Amino acid sequence: MHTMHRTSTSTQCSSRRPPRPARMSADDEARRKVGKPCCDAAAVVRFVNQNWTLPGGPIALSSVRALNSYDDLNFFAETTDGTHRYVLKVHNGLESQRSGLLAAQTAMMRHLTRHGVVAPVPMRTDKSLTHIGSVNDDARSKKPINDDVAFLSLTKGTSSEDGRETHQHGNGHSQEHPTRFHAVRVLSFVEGTLAERSDDVRHSPEFLRDVGAFLGKLSVALETFHHPGAERTHLWDNANVLQVKRFIGVIKDETNLEVALNVLNDFERIVAPHARALRRRCCHGDLNDQNVLVTIVSPSVADIFFSPGQRPVSKKALPWAVLDFGDIVVTWIVNEIAVAAAYFSLGNDDPVGACCEIVTGYESQFELTETERRVLPTLIQSRLVCSVVLGAFSASQDKSNEQYLLLTQKPGWAALKKMRRCGDETFRERMRVSKDANTRGEPIGGVTKWIETR
Repeated sequence: MHTMHRTSTSTQCSSRRPPRPARMSADDEARRKVGKPCCDAAAVVRFVNQNWTLPGGPIALSSVRALNSYDDLNFFAETTDGTHRYVLKVHNGLESQRSGLLAAQTAMMRHLTRHGVVAPVPMRTDKSLTHIGSVNDDARSKKPINDDVAFLSLTKGTSSEDGRETHQHGNGHSQEHPTRFHAVRVLSFVEGTLAERSDDVRHSPEFLRDVGAFLGKLSVALETFHHPGAERTHLWDNANVLQVKRFIGVIKDETNLEVALNVLNDFERIVAPHARALRRRCCHGDLNDQNVLVTIVSPSVADIFFSPGQRPVSKKALPWAVLDFGDIVVTWIVNEIAVAAAYFSLGNDDPVGACCEIVTGYESQFELTETERRVLPTLIQSRLVCSVVLGAFSASQDKSNEQYLLLTQKPGWAALKKMRRCGDETFRERMRVSKDANTRGEPIGGVTKWIETR
């Protein structure tokens, strides 16, 4: 979810996969909305049971429930014996055409799992298991291998399947030329609680510091990852935030519009001149509080007994897994923490302080350069502008999902205005003070506020 967070019939084999279009542009945001899959859970379950032999047996239709999604379809599901849980993901029509991107997503999930970062595991299709070394009919083919994807064909404008499906098999087009192919995946269900603010997940300075450290470890793991499928022009890539101007007309409030335009002007003035000095690498691209999972740890008897004055001890939320790889892209490394800081600052009385805590935690594991620190406040605000503008645009195109798509609007504008009042120089100084205090081993929380009260 791009939070917002950006998250996710008879059988007929075909000999070709859907054609791959040009690289993503600003126009694709509208196409993603039009290309959102439209089918019922029964069709997806039937298709999955025909194309996957899963540990635990077939998917039980009675267990399926819809999950929130920006422009895909995601379903939670259990097997008939109740022992295994999965997420059934139907990709939007636009992303389904990008076989290289699908391969890159799979590769990143598997890479992180191998390097100790918990992520969903893509399950291989039955078709892929009949091939040794390649799932392509032609072993000499240079096209990306998608051993975890099968393609479901849907007729545009219907709410259920059109009676035709296609396995992943070569290029994917059937002789009947269905209206649109949608890539389907089965992912292992990762247990945990979303990192969004709740009674069990308090966005305290300690928690934000822990989140930052977890994301820093993720960045360390991705240092050795690269995939050509992630080399793309993506509208949600913070490096391309100026393309958002094409959608700025959806902002009707004059004050909000002025804030958004000022941030974009700052991007041109502060970030753009340093573009070549910013390190680039494949990034997750959407580490918001809907895409990070935590595990809730209850206090032990010893914790309660030895607490000062035997005060009540709260449950502790520990970040431990990451979800939703739909926005992976080769971009500036600093964008990874900029996106996370932007979203985790929402709803906080002091969004700048929240950003400082998560950035300090991140740098305890993955050090930023001085240039990256200089542009970071602008990049954080740029992501919030991208989120509120594109969220408003998407809601105007998809009324049925409006509540979910507008999730960041009110807190997004509130955080942006507070960051603008703070100013970039104070923002940078507060980050420096927080980092230095952490280096000295000072207690977490409160340190970054001294500048405004000194």
